[in-house]
Amino acid sequence: MNKKFLILFNSLRFRSFSFLRYVFFKKRRIRIKTEATKYFYNLPAIEFDNWAQSLDKKLFLEMKNFQIAFQEHEKLFDFSPLGGARGLDQFGALYFFTRIVKPKLILETGVANGYSSFSFLSAMNMNKFGKLISNDLPPLDIKKEKWKFIGQMVPNELKENWSLHLGSDRNNLKKLCKKNNFELAHFDSDKTSSGKMFCINTLLKHNEINPIILIDNCADDFFWKSLKVSSYHKVIFEQSNKRFGALIHSNTISDYHL
Repeated sequence: MNKKFLILFNSLRFRSFSFLRYVFFKKRRIRIKTEATKYFYNLPAIEFDNWAQSLDKKLFLEMKNFQIAFQEHEKLFDFSPLGGARGLDQFGALYFFTRIVKPKLILETGVANGYSSFSFLSAMNMNKFGKLISNDLPPLDIKKEKWKFIGQMVPNELKENWSLHLGSDRNNLKKLCKKNNFELAHFDSDKTSSGKMFCINTLLKHNEINPIILIDNCADDFFWKSLKVSSYHKVIFEQSNKRFGALIHSNTISDYHL
């Protein structure tokens, strides 16, 4: 099947049309990303490992051990079925946040091979409680028979505490947020500014508590520059030479020495 036809077919299947702009306006997207990356990486940032070590040295060392184990674990997998994407670099940070916050529920958008899912679930296993609820839009240029590789890094023994949903954020997120109260969230799905803002607004509209929100792809556009969320502080972390954004509520930011 022609790749562009497959993308259109899957877009109709999932009623996900914002991603079409991401795919078909590639030159414009690359130009904006170049400018936005320069802007984002010139902003002040907190070196994550230094911050984590000062906050809890024991958990910091545990995170470092997890990073070593993670890198060995990923060698077991072939990432080519989902397009060859290796995954994110700040898996240690996701593990540390889960251990320090000890959330009962985590919301995750964007799964792919399961880098972030494996990180969250491994930390929850150490916490001895918690559930991860994930939503993933399968790659639109991938045939359905390859969707079985979504989350492939998550071993069977960790799946008991994992609920995976397939579909676009705009179709699934409202339902998931209305049914659950999340203490931690990680958004790494829709790469557009409007998509990232939709995830944040949907979560905060239905959540009864003030979750920590972690956001990847903040250097893809000028989303971070225009982002304003009432009562939340914007924080930029850097780990393994990669940056990500965090929104932390003013009532809890002092608890994390920020």
